[in-house]
Parts: sequence; structure tokens; C-alpha cells
Amino acid sequence: MTELQTPTNDLLDKYIDQFNNDERYYPADQAIINLFKAFPNNKKLEDILLKLSVINDLYSTNILGTFKMAKHIQQQDIDQGLQSGDPDIVHRIAKGHDIRTKKNNREINFYSFATKYCNWHNRDKYAIYDSFVDKVLMAYKRKDKFSNFRQSDLKDFNKFKQIIEDFADHYNLTRHNLKEIDKFLWIYGKEKFPANYDKKE
Repeated sequence: MTELQTPTNDLLDKYIDQFNNDERYYPADQAIINLFKAFPNNKKLEDILLKLSVINDLYSTNILGTFKMAKHIQQQDIDQGLQSGDPDIVHRIAKGHDIRTKKNNREINFYSFATKYCNWHNRDKYAIYDSFVDKVLMAYKRKDKFSNFRQSDLKDFNKFKQIIEDFADHYNLTRHNLKEIDKFLWIYGKEKFPANYDKKE
């Protein structure tokens, strides 16, 4: 079984420093921050395509139909909701785009991508979900019962955000904002659960 350290403010600082000194992750992060500052809105298709393509490339979100997804995002009229942190926008982006699997023709739920896309527009209100974050939260739940949830709740953005808030409260992580807790969960999960990494949703 994977040995997990109890999260403390100091442990988070250590892993956030590791992230910030990483020659790949930190510049990728900064590039996306600069891009989203330059193109904050989601009205023009070319702006959306640019942001979407960069996230897709740097974070391997596996969106094969980038043009289809960009048109879908454009139609959602999300700018106001993103500013206020409306959790529903994650699900509106993740579904309804009609990008389907070749195998069984089912629409793909791009939930992880949608959390990233929202996060880069509003880092204070949107946490990022991915397989590492999922594994590490489930492992801490088994270890310390920090919150009462099922694994499927992590794919419901409202519940997911509450679970991260429960995590911060339980371990008294007072020095860190949502984005920093996010970084810790991701890089710590990547270290502790490397073998099972599956890039797809």
C-alpha cells in the first residue's frame, strides 16, 4: 500500500516549490496564465481555439475534435458565469459537444479538460480534476476519512469543490489557496501513483 504523509502547510510548501522549480510544469503554467490574460473572453472562435489547443497540448487532455469543442464552448456564452465561478459551466463544457468515441459512438465526457479550461479563467473558484487528484483524494479518504464521499462524487464539480474544501479544513491547511492545494494534490498524486497513470479521461 502507498504510504501517504499527513498533509501540513509545510508539506504543501515543499511540493508547491517542487512544482514551481520544475523545468516543464512551471513554464507550461506561466504560458497558459499569460495566454488567458491576453485572451480572457470566449466570444471569438479563434481565441477559444488558441486556448483550447494550448491546454490540449501541454496537459494531454486528448480532445481530438478541437474545432468541434471550440464551437461548443463559443455557443455556451460562459464569460459571466466563469467570472462568478458558476460550477455548472464545467458540465456545460464537458458534455453536449457531440465528440464521440469511434468504438461505441458514445459522447465523451471531457470533465477533466473542462475543469482545466475553467480554472485558467478563474483560479480562485475552479479546482482541477484529473486522475492523480482522484487517486490521492481517495487514498486520503481511506486513510483519514477526512470527508464522506463516493469516488463518483469527484466527477460532480459542486461536490468535488466541497471535497477539496473538506480536505483543507480537515488538515488545517490555512496558508494555501485553492490553486496551491490543487498543485499539491496533482504533483503528490503523480509521485505516489505513477504506475497507473492513464492520460485519457
